[in-house]
Amino acid sequence: MSVRLGLRVPTVGKPQDTGAYAAEVEAAGFDFMWTPDTPMLAGRWRDVYVHLTCAALTTSTMRLGPGVTNPLTRHPLTTASLICSLDDVSGGRADLVAGTGYSSAYIIGRKAATLAAMREATALWHSIFRGQRTQLGGLEIELDPPYPRLPVYLAATGPKMLQLAGEIADGVLIMVGAAPGTVAWALEQVQIGMDRAGRRRDEVQRMLVVTARVDAERRRAIDEMRPCAAGLCRHAHAGIMFERAGLPPPPERPEGLPVPYPDLGHAVDWGLAKQVSAWVPDEAVEALVALGSGAEVAERAQALLALDIDALWFRDEGTWARPDALLRGLAEEVLPRLRQ
Repeated sequence: MSVRLGLRVPTVGKPQDTGAYAAEVEAAGFDFMWTPDTPMLAGRWRDVYVHLTCAALTTSTMRLGPGVTNPLTRHPLTTASLICSLDDVSGGRADLVAGTGYSSAYIIGRKAATLAAMREATALWHSIFRGQRTQLGGLEIELDPPYPRLPVYLAATGPKMLQLAGEIADGVLIMVGAAPGTVAWALEQVQIGMDRAGRRRDEVQRMLVVTARVDAERRRAIDEMRPCAAGLCRHAHAGIMFERAGLPPPPERPEGLPVPYPDLGHAVDWGLAKQVSAWVPDEAVEALVALGSGAEVAERAQALLALDIDALWFRDEGTWARPDALLRGLAEEVLPRLRQ
């Protein structure tokens, strides 16, 4: 199977605008478009499935899905119903991509979903989509017809979640940055889960989030993307991620820095996000983010694909605007190199 290339597009503007934009993304040569699902983030994002439905009506080949949904803000049964409806309206092009819901959880005053909750939700989705008799409290349901080809992908950063995805999901969306050494570590964790369940390589799709900026002005690119690298430093396993990337240990975040609203990764004031991320060294940004000229971004993508990755999901730093510059840079300078 040839590599699949996707783009992240947030739910900004009207759903009809997302539909029109999806047509541009498909025409640019992308294979899938996933849209983040954090309801009412900073009061600005809207419902992901309404936006995806509009995208389905304006495209014909590109796969569509929430990137990433969770089992907290909607009951998994509700998500199953929505995904099946999206699959219907798109002619069988829906993907279910779920994670623990870090950004979604704090909005509703909860912690991210546990591994047990993710295992339970994945089992429920698989049971429903495959047409099995599924118990829901006192009610038993069985889809007619079933949706056996509708995939369930799990997004993962930490070792336990990476292992769980390898054990039970149809694919794993790896979210550890774009350093080949760090991605290789993540794939080792996925393999542990696969071995635990006795699964073959072709049973688990390996997909990678690549935060990228196509910009020949390297200094500007590093400064703009620094908060994205800073976001990876918050994880408990950041030390091993940096080590496998060939970097010194991540520096300690200085005390007393303000937290941008609503959080660092989704800051409304990106200028503030850059200010409070100044402690992250340039070499960490360059290692964890694919940035630079189109040729440089393509070279990094090729190095990642050489690790036996099935799909790359590109995203920019933006939360409150569509990725126009990234779409243009990828379509004109990167995708042609990767398609050769």
